[in-house]
Amino acid sequence: MKIDELIRLAEPSEEEHKRVDLIAMTSIELVRNAAKEFSEVKEVIFGGSYAKDTWIRNDNDIDIFVKIDKDTDKQRFEYIGKRIGLLALRNHSPYLRYAQHPYVEAVIDGVKVNIVPCYDVEKGAWKSAADRSIYHTLFINKHLTLEMKREVRILKQFMKMIGVYGAEISINGFSGYVCEVLILKYGSFVNLLENARRFKDREVISIVEYDKSIIDAFNSRLIILDPVDVRRNLGAAISDTNVAKFILASRIFLRDPNLLLRKRLVNRDLNNLIVIMFGYEKRSEDIIWGQVKHTLNAIIKQLESNDFKVIRSACYINTHITFVLLLDSLLLSKYNVRKGPEVFNEDHLNRFLASNKDAEMLWIDGVRVYCLRRRIYDNALTFLNDLLTKNIEKSGISRGLIDDIKKGFKIYSYNELYNLEIVDDVRSTDILL
Repeated sequence: MKIDELIRLAEPSEEEHKRVDLIAMTSIELVRNAAKEFSEVKEVIFGGSYAKDTWIRNDNDIDIFVKIDKDTDKQRFEYIGKRIGLLALRNHSPYLRYAQHPYVEAVIDGVKVNIVPCYDVEKGAWKSAADRSIYHTLFINKHLTLEMKREVRILKQFMKMIGVYGAEISINGFSGYVCEVLILKYGSFVNLLENARRFKDREVISIVEYDKSIIDAFNSRLIILDPVDVRRNLGAAISDTNVAKFILASRIFLRDPNLLLRKRLVNRDLNNLIVIMFGYEKRSEDIIWGQVKHTLNAIIKQLESNDFKVIRSACYINTHITFVLLLDSLLLSKYNVRKGPEVFNEDHLNRFLASNKDAEMLWIDGVRVYCLRRRIYDNALTFLNDLLTKNIEKSGISRGLIDDIKKGFKIYSYNELYNLEIVDDVRSTDILL
């Protein structure tokens, strides 16, 4: 995958530019007209990658920000944002999305149009998370050259290909704004990769001066300071896995770009693969993804506390919620050995003996006591079924998903799966890894 090929894939065609521009101009006029009934609205402007001309081919959301008087209370603020969005896009089947505040989204000719309310505030006097976005656009447009915009597109395409692009909670990757900041810092895509290959843990990336004392407050593998708000760490939203993927992909690409995306499925025995699937009530994407990820971690913790080793896992949300788990083995021996304390520690030994009165065997090896106990569960499928029926309230599963699971779920072993694609993420490997 040479850089020329990345450019070809990333650069929108002239035809696409014209189509997106038409949708953008039509949409912003609809929003401006809808906003006329509210005296609190100060301005309606473009934001995001469209306003900065850094969007990539076939990935062209249009963000329209409605700036509302800073003295407007929260309830009125949210009402105005929703009312304007729903009214402006009423002919395009608009729907509500949720971040810190609700906003309206619609799809027009294949392009997502977002109507986002924000407060009309001075820089630094933020009242909502969206308030910074206006200043992000101003900053990037002031400093990013035309050549740098092309480099941003290349970087976004690269990150998209390796699966680390996107700030949404389902991905926890590098946002478009982070890509722009990285190019501003390093000047070009290749220079960024040359630096990224040598990133250290807790690498600090900043294009503005900052007080070094603030770094201690941040806890992320990459610390990327927001040039608009230097006390904000853009790297906090990027998962450790995605940081590692980007660093490794940078090294691979610089060594041999042709090897980067060569993936293959592992033709191994997958009898140890389990899929859990259930329906769910529709809700905010941020909320549902948070619940799903929390639940997956809880299920893994429960499996491993019962000696089932989880090798890899993945989760998906479409018409159903799906968890995919690749285990070392679905079956365990019927017995397990517990190691007790040394005989010199009388109190600990007495507690160990008292809690293992029903053990199959107790013996001494050296100065330590051991026991052999029959497992409660030696089959992972049986364990998961009981966990999700009899023990769900104490499982650590997100409270928000418990009712969904109680309405019905299915557990499949590999041989029962009817859609092989949903297991690909846990049975594929990058050849270079």
